[in-house]
Formats: sequence, structure tokens, C-alpha cells
Amino acid sequence: MVQVPHHTGELIFERQQGRTVATHEYVAYPLKFLHPTAMITPGMPTAVTCILGYGGGLVGGDSTHMHVQVRAHASVVLCTQATTKVYKAKPRHPTLSTQELTVSIGPDAILALVPDPVTCFDGAMYKQHQRFSLAPSANLVFIDWMTSGRHARGESWSFASYDSCNDVTMIDDAAPVLLDRVRLQHEIDHDLAGRMGGMRVLGTIVLLGPRVAAMAQALLVQGARKTLQPNAAPVPSGHLPSSTAAPINVRVAVSPLGSDGAIVRLAAPTTEDAYAYAKTVLAPLETLVGFKCFEENR
Repeated sequence: MVQVPHHTGELIFERQQGRTVATHEYVAYPLKFLHPTAMITPGMPTAVTCILGYGGGLVGGDSTHMHVQVRAHASVVLCTQATTKVYKAKPRHPTLSTQELTVSIGPDAILALVPDPVTCFDGAMYKQHQRFSLAPSANLVFIDWMTSGRHARGESWSFASYDSCNDVTMIDDAAPVLLDRVRLQHEIDHDLAGRMGGMRVLGTIVLLGPRVAAMAQALLVQGARKTLQPNAAPVPSGHLPSSTAAPINVRVAVSPLGSDGAIVRLAAPTTEDAYAYAKTVLAPLETLVGFKCFEENR
């Protein structure tokens, strides 16, 4: 009897004959995969997979469970082609939309998980958990971010609940390298929008591993500076210097992660500002894996 995987998505990537290929793939509703090879610089050994959803998003009760293996020396990019939309939960029977992702990364392999942000509509209920397990020489870059809703329709943090957890461990060490959780919901006496200080995007960027150590170190150095060159204006607390080419109104905090990593937390007043900052931070990936993040002509 053939065993049917209980996941809605499974991917195994391996390095074969100098390039990375998906040697196993399984996908079921509400997910689907695309493999747009044109998004990778010719000659680079990277495999790219776009993760899409039927209907462009998740409705109440939708649940996805993805399992990804990036084996030794493989180079992989996982992305999307638009924001992940989470539609309003039914008022009479409110149910969560959930996503789970479990990833293992082998020795000297690299994974860049660079989805567009999650957008929760008015009344939506969303929960996700991402688990990453790394070999000692593995490399990981990911961004986890969200918007406040459909700004054109007047939505501003009007979803019912949002819960995102990221868990990073090393294969040879039970202690977590990172356990980061963001939970947002309305309280009786405190409106969520009123607590956001005019920000419409929240996000986290994580870089970890020897091949991305230079990226992480550059961010840590920039984040530690409080002034620019002599005679230049001081850098406000919570901002990075202008050398990042990020909009000045994007607020960021950078912290070290392990011995060769960094974690960046960001808040932006517009989606455009957030994209501009993310593209700047992740720009070195074009050299590392041959992929330009968040190109307009995807």
C-alpha cells in the first residue's frame, strides 16, 4: 500500500553534478509549487521554488504543513510571488488559518527563505510556526514579516489575531539558537492600531552561518553606529545609518545571533519602505546564491 504523506508540501533538495535539484516533491491543496529557473543567475548552482496558494491566500480553517530538506552542499531559495493573504474568519464559527514549516539544512548548504509579507484581512485569525534545524556548517537566511491589512480599504491592524513563532536549533545541540515569537491581538482597553505608533509593517530578518557571516557582521557594525562621518547628522536611536540606503523612517534593531549571525527587527510606516529596506539588507544574496529578492518583474 502506498503511504500518502500527511504534509501538504514536501521538498528534498540535493547537490548533483554541480547544481541543486529537487529530488523529491509532494504538494497538495491549498499549496502549489513553481520552479522558475529564470530567477537564478545563469551558472549558479541554486534551485528556486515559489510557494503559492490556490485563490491567492488562506481562508478560515486552511492548514498547511511543509517539510523541507536541504541536503549537504545544496543551495536553495524558497519564495512567493505576492503577499500571503489571510481572509476573514467566519463570524459564527471563527477558525484559525495555520501554516507550519519544518526545515533541515545539511553541512555547507544554504537556504534563503524570502517570502512576501503576510497580510491578514479584517477579522482574520492566523498562526504559523517555522522550525529550522541546522548542521554546524549550514547557512540560513529568512525574513518573516507582516502588514497591517488592506490599507486601500481602510484596514489597520483590524485582524482578530496573529501568532508567528520561529525556532532555530543546531542538529548537534538541543539548546535553541533562536526562539522568537510575535503575538498580536486586540485587548478590551487597548486598540491594536493605537499601539503601533503609525507603523504598518513589522518584520524579522535572520542570518546565520559561515557563508552569511559577512552580511551579518556588516549589519551589526552599521547598527552599532550612532553617528555618521564628522559633520554629518546624528543617527536617531533605532535607525541604521544611511549607508544601508534604507528609508530613514524605517525603524530597526540589530542583535548578534550565535557566533556568525544576526537578527534584525524592523518596523515601517509603509509597505514600500519595508520592501526597500528588505531588498537592501538581502542584496548580497545575489552574489551568494544568484537571486535578487523582491524584483518587480517576478
